[in-house]
Amino acid sequence: MKLSKIIEIIDPISVKRFKESDIKHLSYDSREAEVGGLFFAIKGENNDGHRYIKDAISGGASSVVVETDVAEFDIPVIKVKSSRRALSCVASHFFEFPSEKLVVVGITGTNGKTTTAFLLRNIFRKAGRKTGIIGTVGCFIEDKKIDILNTTPESLWLQKTMREMVDKGIEICIMEVSSHGIKMGRIEDIDFDFAIFTNISRDHLDFHKTFSDYLNTKLNFFQNLKKGSKSFINIDDPNGKKFVSKAASRIFTFGLCEDADFKGEIRKLESDGLLLNIVYKDREFDITSVLRGKYNAYNILPAFALSLEMGIEEDCLKEGIFSFNGVPGRGQSIRTGLGFRCIIDYAHTPDALFNIFAAEKKISPGRLICVFGAGGDRDRGKRKQMGEVASTICDEVIITSDNPRGENPREIIDDILGGMNSKIVTVEVDRKKAIEKSLQIARRGDVVIVAGKGHETYQEIAGKRIHFNDREVVESWIKKMQERNL
Repeated sequence: MKLSKIIEIIDPISVKRFKESDIKHLSYDSREAEVGGLFFAIKGENNDGHRYIKDAISGGASSVVVETDVAEFDIPVIKVKSSRRALSCVASHFFEFPSEKLVVVGITGTNGKTTTAFLLRNIFRKAGRKTGIIGTVGCFIEDKKIDILNTTPESLWLQKTMREMVDKGIEICIMEVSSHGIKMGRIEDIDFDFAIFTNISRDHLDFHKTFSDYLNTKLNFFQNLKKGSKSFINIDDPNGKKFVSKAASRIFTFGLCEDADFKGEIRKLESDGLLLNIVYKDREFDITSVLRGKYNAYNILPAFALSLEMGIEEDCLKEGIFSFNGVPGRGQSIRTGLGFRCIIDYAHTPDALFNIFAAEKKISPGRLICVFGAGGDRDRGKRKQMGEVASTICDEVIITSDNPRGENPREIIDDILGGMNSKIVTVEVDRKKAIEKSLQIARRGDVVIVAGKGHETYQEIAGKRIHFNDREVVESWIKKMQERNL
């Protein structure tokens, strides 16, 4: 793009030392600056890109976008109100509006986003539709996986990746839309065709400070949807009606309790899955899934509703749900061969813990044993609530470390213990030992839930990431027990 065209697009406050040039590359990380590129100096949570303008110029950047006054440079300096907003707008133009060439599905909420996204992908694949995913466990362009740091990456990355999807023949892009992504303007220039609201409960208050801000951020996503888009709202959620009132799109509701467009009824709920009856208008559908628990019915409902509204044939839709075995680290069941079940789950909020604990308690003939911790440098207020949930539902509780980050692990555990009742609780700071302890005390008929990290393959301790995988710890222990019993 010509620099003059970019300036026209972003309508800057001022432009210094303008000189026409062909912009061949965009960046907001000075380490990724290239010759003939435009660098956007962005203020982040922990860093300020304005400090790295010289580094970007050294890397080849031929012009920069800023939002504060900076020193004089021998290249064009374009000042705007918001560098992040300018980046999103320019990136969309630079990659030729890729989201307009895709069917884009945005899924937001506190829990259930990942499972719903992958469930949709499985349905679409059964229908022969090429599908990509961007979310918590990574980016998937068909079977190619790209690791990402954030559930909803920065706008430049999103636009570039969607361009790649278009070029590779992808038809549908399913995005998990985080509150950070909404609040920080990463999705502003993405053309969403469909949106799903799963649920909302306490989370990310270290970032939002108040639940009201967290809720309003989610609401803003639906308020800003384009005309002609369609929204699928969980009307059973206590805040569901607020989303219905705010969504600037055609609305479809789903639920198990309240009157809904897509009304579900759980006919069977067992350890091998569930049978869900769904009524829509004058039609009735029986849906079978290996996913367990009432909370998974709330993942199946919007996936079913959206797919049906997209015109997916009923046979493909049912088969897509039936053949979906879940997402690694999301209610993932591991066979122990020792008479008890072990489940790995990403639950790290009070509501998510309640859902997985309550679901498994209902279908387990034995005791419910849980292992969990809480993340450091994050919302401290939820720790006590997590402890209360665990001690209320579970029979045996082992409190351990999650990702303590810069905090003292023992202090995090003490916060959790503040919500525990008089039940016997075991404290083991070492997560590996804690998991092994839970397996050692399990008896036939019990279920062990290892919660908090799910798909993650690391622990972050004192600012360093070390390899750690809950599933690997469980499978290693099982193997040792099997060898010992030979």
